[in-house]
Parts: sequence; C-alpha cells; structure tokens
Amino acid sequence: MATTSDQRRRRFIVCGDGPLAYRVTYALSTRYLGDVTVVLPYAESKYGSRLADMDHVRILEAARPDAAAFTEAGIGDADAVALLDQDDGGNIEIALLVHELRPGLRLVIRFFDDELGAGVAQHLPNCDVLSASKIAAPQLVALALGEARPVEVPGMNLVVATPHQNHGTEVVTLAALDGAGDAVMLPPPGLEPEILLARSATPDAGPPPAPPRSNGRLWKYLRQNLNRYVWIAIAALGVIVVAGAALISLAEGISVWTALYRVILNALVGSDPVPEASAMAQVVQVLLTLVSVAVIPLLTAALVDAAIRARLAATNSGPGTGMTGHVVVVGLGDVGTRVLDTLLRRRIPVVVVERDENARGVPFARDHHVPVVIGDARRPETLRTACIGGAQAIMTLTSDDVTNIGITIAARGIDRPDDIGTVRPLLRMFEEDFARRVQDIIPGSQSRSASALSAPAFAASVMGPEVLDTVPFRDRVLLVAEVPMHAKAELENKVARDVSVPGEVHLLALRLPRKGFESDIVSDPSPGFPLHHSYHLIVIATRTGLTKLQARAAAPA
Repeated sequence: MATTSDQRRRRFIVCGDGPLAYRVTYALSTRYLGDVTVVLPYAESKYGSRLADMDHVRILEAARPDAAAFTEAGIGDADAVALLDQDDGGNIEIALLVHELRPGLRLVIRFFDDELGAGVAQHLPNCDVLSASKIAAPQLVALALGEARPVEVPGMNLVVATPHQNHGTEVVTLAALDGAGDAVMLPPPGLEPEILLARSATPDAGPPPAPPRSNGRLWKYLRQNLNRYVWIAIAALGVIVVAGAALISLAEGISVWTALYRVILNALVGSDPVPEASAMAQVVQVLLTLVSVAVIPLLTAALVDAAIRARLAATNSGPGTGMTGHVVVVGLGDVGTRVLDTLLRRRIPVVVVERDENARGVPFARDHHVPVVIGDARRPETLRTACIGGAQAIMTLTSDDVTNIGITIAARGIDRPDDIGTVRPLLRMFEEDFARRVQDIIPGSQSRSASALSAPAFAASVMGPEVLDTVPFRDRVLLVAEVPMHAKAELENKVARDVSVPGEVHLLALRLPRKGFESDIVSDPSPGFPLHHSYHLIVIATRTGLTKLQARAAAPA
C-alpha cells in the first residue's frame, strides 16, 4: 500500500519473494524511510500479500525481472537495487541486466558461494555481495551457547552483550530504556544499559586440522565385517605356515626363523622349483602354493570390502564412542553448513545429523572429519547415536518449523547424566509469533531465523557501502560504518573526541593509510588524537547520526 509524502523519500527496488525480501523491505520502508518497489513472480503469494499491506511499498508482478519490469519499477530514479532470491545463478543474470540498464547503480546481491560472489563484486561497480547464512551463523552459534554476539569491526574483537552475559571490558552502552520504557540508543551516562558493546577474548582461530581416524575403530569394524569363512581361511593358512616352517626346520636342520621366512615368502609370492631340496621341503612348498592360490585372493577381496564398509560406517554412524561437551547440528543446508563452519573455526567439537546424504553440507562435514549421522533426528535412537546425552547444545536448522520443534522435544526427552545438566536448544523458526510461543512451551530454548538475523545487514548495505554491520534493538538499529574523511571537511584538524555525539555517534577506531594498499587500525583512539583528511572513521551510530557524520566528513560543496 503506497502513500505519498511531501519530503522526497529514497527509492529502492527489491527482487525476491521470501522471508529475507519481506524483512529487508520492511526495514527499508520504515527504519530508512524509503519507497520500495518489490518485484516478485506472484503478487498473491504468502509474502506478496503481506508486502502489499505495508505503507510505502508497491508490488510489481513479473515472472522474472527483465528490462520491462525494471523500467516499470522506476530503475531510472532508483537509489539502489537488492537481489534477494536464493539463486546464485539467477542473481548473477539479473545483476548484469541492472548494470546494463543503469551502470553504477548501488547493487546488493544475495549469494551463498563466497568465491563466485567475490568475483561478481569485483567486476560490478558499487556492488555488495552478502550471504544471509554467513551473516546469521555466528549469531546463531552465540545464541545456542548463551554467548554475546560478535560484531564486525576492523582490527577489533567486539561483541554485543547484555549486562548479565560474560564479556570483557565495556566499550560503550548501545541501548537503554528511559522512564517511559522507550529505547534510547547510545544513551548518556546514568541509564541502566540493556545491551552494550564490549571486548571479547574469543578469537576466530580458523579451521582446525583434520583429526586422524582411530585405528582401533577400524579394527573393530574389520572384525564385524569379515565373515566366519574368511576367518577359517586365515586360520588354516596360519596353521599350514607354522607347521610347514617346523617341518622344514627339522628336515634341513636350519633355524626356525629361516624356515618361517622361506615358508611365508612361498605362501605370499610363490617360488621356483628347487630339485635339490629335501622331499619334505618340496611337499610343504607344493601345499603352500596350492593354499595361497586359493586363499590369498579371497583374503585380499574380503579385506578391501571390509575396509570400505568400515570407512562408510565410520563416516555415517556418529562419534562411535561416548562424547560430551559438543554441539549437535541437525540439518546441513545453507544455514547448517555455515553454522558448522563457524563451530569448526572456534574449535568447538560438533556432531551433525542429516536425513539426506546428498545434502549440501555433508561433503563439507566429511572433508573435515566431522562425525555424520544419517537419519531422522526426531527418532531417539538417531539422537543417541549423535551422543545427545552429553551435548551442551542442539541446533535444529532444517527448513521446516514443525520438524525443528519435534527434534527439540525428542532431544529434551533423552536421559542425561546428573552432572551435565540440560541441553541448550536452538530452533530455526521462520514465523516470529510462532517462535515466541515455542519458547514459552520449551523452557530455555532460543528461536531465530536466518532471515531475521541477516536482514538488518542487507538493508544497511542497500543504503551504502560504508555500513559494516548492524546491531538491532527492538524496532531500532545501530550501524557500524567506516566513513572516509575528505580534504577541507569540517572534522579535518579536529581531534577524536569531536567525532562522538551522545545519542548519535560513537567513535570506535581510525583507519590510517600507509604506503601502498596497506593501512593501520588505531582502536579506541585517545580523545586528543588529531584527525587528518586521509583517515577513515570507524563508528557505531544511529541512522541519523551516520548521515550527519558523513556530512561533517565530506568536502565542502
């Protein structure tokens, strides 16, 4: 439902029909005071009908965004275009079309493939490529573990925390409530903080080395997979080898070791006839040759088959032994794969459960030697195979809300040792009202959707390339941004304390240029640190505060 305003509002085009497109459109039309045209295949779809009820939102139905659709959407005077379908290939095609129609227009593209997305961003000016699952994964892990949420700030390891969460040194209070219960962002001293920005002592350590497979475990599976006839053949060959060595030792008067050496070589590789050998030695040689011809190929085939079956079983049957303190991740789609990568980077032990052996993240898990359980996580025996009884958390990340609820209930019903406590459940939920009710019936659970966690970052990126991260609080949002200074700007020759404005902007760091393409980050600069027009200001600010700061850092007209 579009309405008019005397003040010129910024104009955006959003392509997509899903929860991410819905949430980004809502943010652009409300928080960022924009007029949004949403291009989608069916206006009467689930999210299309919801979008149509929003103020300052217009729906344009098109089977696929083409030149005619963009022209009708008003690409000529649009400030930015966001491509939010979950289709990397389709988004590339549409991005090239947008660039052809309006070169240099601000473009934000949703991508899963990091390498492909980076390549596209390099060849399209004023383009930003983001992954909803990559943005959401660290936040989901923090929620599951009851930790503070990390914030993207160059050169600083910062988190957003509540006063009751474990965190390092406080940097700044981000939000508080006034006497009427309304949110106050970047409040002055004196108000009790609701959320704050603090330093963290948990670095991103990178992917861990792949652990070696257990030889004992392989031997266990070999014993289980070799049938009794193969064991009989192995025993018979062993008896003949030992008996033959003893007979040759007695007949030729040589040591037992020398006789055993000759017999084993005869059995494994055969030997040429020896006419001058004793009759006993010739008999033993013939018997060993006949037995080895019959038994050795059988043993070789059986061992290879058992080894392959053992490897497959070890890959698909979970940890195999008791495991505690780990995280169980259920569902290895886009979000589950990103969450698994985040856990591996943090050196947190993990077991994954997936119904579909061909799911996107299964090869990734196996490449990193993560225990994989193939099965239905709603079944208690599947969860027991994943050692849920000793897990610290379970993250149910399938694409179905009801399935995630069923898995969580099943996990909480499994007995656990008294000294471990209850498992911390996190559910991926798409409907916010439904998620809130689920948290009421499952004590201690957390419910979030990847689109809800990533939408603020997408919306902020649509506004411009300076935004690095976002911190939402209730219906407000703070922006982490990097603002370049220019010659003769208002802030030139001022000092660091002049940047921060209570309620609007807080300076976090400065980026100082060096020779070549390198730069230095000065985190938490002293109040008297002098500013130069070549510096970049890294700040956290309200939307209004960021706009004012950009004006103060810009060159005069």
